[in-house]
Amino acid sequence: MKRSLSWLMAAALVLAFGLGALAQPYVMEAETIGQYGGEIRIATLGDPRTFNPYLAKETSSTDVIIGRIFEPLIGRNGVTTAHEPRLAKAWEFSEDGTVWTFYLREGVYWHDGVEFTADDVIFTLDIIYDPEIPNNYRDGMLYPDPIQYRKIDRYTVEFTFPMALATAMDDVSFPIIPKHILEQPWKEGRFNEMWGVDTPPWEIIGTGPFQMVEYRPSERIVMTRNPNYWRVDAEGNPLPYITRFVMYIAGNQDAMRLMFDNRETNIYGVRGTEVDEMQDNAERGGYTIYEGGPTFSTLFVVFNQNELFVPSPKVEWFQNKLFRQAVAHAVDKQSLIDIVFGGRAVPQWSPVSAPNRQFLKEDVKTYPYDLEESRRLLAEAGFTWGPDGRLYDWNGNHVEFTLSTNEGNLQRETFMTLLAEDLTELGMTVHTNPMDFNLLVNQLTSGENWDAIIIGLTGGVDPDGGSNVWQSSGGLHMWNIGRDEPQTEWEARVDEIFEIGRTILDPEERVKVYYEWQDIIAEEVPLIYAVTPLVYAAARNEIKNIEYTAYGGSLHNIHVLWIDN
Repeated sequence: MKRSLSWLMAAALVLAFGLGALAQPYVMEAETIGQYGGEIRIATLGDPRTFNPYLAKETSSTDVIIGRIFEPLIGRNGVTTAHEPRLAKAWEFSEDGTVWTFYLREGVYWHDGVEFTADDVIFTLDIIYDPEIPNNYRDGMLYPDPIQYRKIDRYTVEFTFPMALATAMDDVSFPIIPKHILEQPWKEGRFNEMWGVDTPPWEIIGTGPFQMVEYRPSERIVMTRNPNYWRVDAEGNPLPYITRFVMYIAGNQDAMRLMFDNRETNIYGVRGTEVDEMQDNAERGGYTIYEGGPTFSTLFVVFNQNELFVPSPKVEWFQNKLFRQAVAHAVDKQSLIDIVFGGRAVPQWSPVSAPNRQFLKEDVKTYPYDLEESRRLLAEAGFTWGPDGRLYDWNGNHVEFTLSTNEGNLQRETFMTLLAEDLTELGMTVHTNPMDFNLLVNQLTSGENWDAIIIGLTGGVDPDGGSNVWQSSGGLHMWNIGRDEPQTEWEARVDEIFEIGRTILDPEERVKVYYEWQDIIAEEVPLIYAVTPLVYAAARNEIKNIEYTAYGGSLHNIHVLWIDN
């Protein structure tokens, strides 16, 4: 979502030599020049909860609108992860690295034909910094002082940061929204009511390559090609090539596979357990299997440690580090790898994603599967076992709680079942609760009505992109959500690390700071990590220009995908 180190070498030159750094215009290139027509069809697990990018907190919403409908000033390349221009065609920064000037593309139009200008950028920042709008972008843009921003002219904006920041490029990667549509509702206090899923889809106006034209709940979302999109291919032909992009709402992963087998969809995210069988059938099925390596996403268990929402005695268990460490030792990662992912996954111990070689600390504390060690830690924490083999706390309360995850995601549901079985072996009573994904996210982000949840995050390149998770006031600080201040000394230190980390310009020194954060999280285990799957996708052979990667997936370059009929 945010943050990066890719500008640091340039920044070092600026600080050393006093030179500005003007980005070169971006050129969209493709492996082959495409032909117009056809459609990309995929399946997704759940319905979106909103079409408003500043209210969206779950991938069921963001996967629909971000990149397809709404675009940032700067984005990351789906193959190299390097920053590249989007709605900003170029930029430069001051000698001290605090003042950034962005030169916007001219001749970019919103879907309704109104021209995109600097006013839209300024308005978007007004929205981000409005405390009445609960968006995730603001969490990482307070520093603690916010960015000062102003319009220079119709196509130029200037941002003044409170200090030179290693994260500046990612900080400005927020989706731009149209002032001419949303300003009046904002002034009237109605912004949080705008662009819900009951909005006529053609009223969701962005600058992106597609415009939504249909949404049928629990059935499908249809987008059509934006004929006035600003990108062109290497020969100057307007992009995108494809006419329609369709997202079918399948409900579960088995249904997604069936839709691909029946040719209702033409791109499918392959589970590790399916790779060999699908590879054997690839020629007959007319598709190719692509491997992207370990994903940037994470899979974990989180316990609700907020006493405002969790009653005693459960909250005391969940707040106990030894209890969480004991549960960490009950995560049978190898069984997950073998059973759930068909051997195509790797253990995860750190909050940094497995493929992120720049920041990953290899020697953090680990929790190998060991139920005897779990018992030892529980005993050390004051838990005991009764004659019936059940686990009791220091006040004689039986350890009993509910473990939830999103229904339809068979990998998470299987993980939930396996973990519940091992925790039962330790004497706990664990009620498993598969539930609707949007309801699950709503409970998670409100802090109410949940004990423990299995879920994941999309991950990213720079750790600071997760500041809304790790800083105590962050909107996704899920184990202690809704807090303005850290509740423990270690959370206070993590807050400090993220405040410091974004200001360190020396790459080696910056990595060291985030190494300390990884050690703290590995010790305190607020999130109990499981495994990182290797990712695969199947795509029909008629789809050309696919560059599948773990970071970008199948559709990061959807602008240049085309159908060879």
